[in-house]
Amino acid sequence: MSRGRQRADRIREAVHLDGILADYGYDVVPHADREQQFSCDLHGDGADNKPSARFYPDSSSWYCFACSRSRDAITTVMEKEGVSFGQACSILEKRAGLPPLPWDASDEDTQSEDEVVIPADHEPGMEVAIPAVLNLIDAAVRDREVTLDRVLRFYEAYDRIVFLHGSGSLEEPVALAALARIHTAASRRDGG
Repeated sequence: MSRGRQRADRIREAVHLDGILADYGYDVVPHADREQQFSCDLHGDGADNKPSARFYPDSSSWYCFACSRSRDAITTVMEKEGVSFGQACSILEKRAGLPPLPWDASDEDTQSEDEVVIPADHEPGMEVAIPAVLNLIDAAVRDREVTLDRVLRFYEAYDRIVFLHGSGSLEEPVALAALARIHTAASRRDGG
């Protein structure tokens, strides 16, 4: 199981979505253990005159009929805060008091060889590469052009590179080359 999937599963078990929704000001009663209808501000002009969203405690998710989108705690935080998958996971892990998921031997590189291409238009420097790669992954999520498993692999690899570089375990040229591979793979919208 990928690191991103492990983080997501762990968060889904530890975090109560109804509490997250209430914290964001949605008219949801935490721990009510029943379906609840509420207004969604994530579509149109943000004004929802009729409650168009429904919280489902059994699946710890909610669906907005106006947005035609289902969301869980992670996607809710991503959209409300305007953050990436990894950042949303970190916010929710902190909220639930979960320690960061440590890296272990099973987290070693799982990228396939077809993803090893370095784009020529990449500017040197982590300060340019990090936001460029993150924005590209986030765009793939928003556009729904890449499968969830593939997006999770992108976020997992991105988080690992940033973590290892930040801890001094990965030199900048190696980190830049790895981010370039993610950039190339995330740029391909054919799923390949």
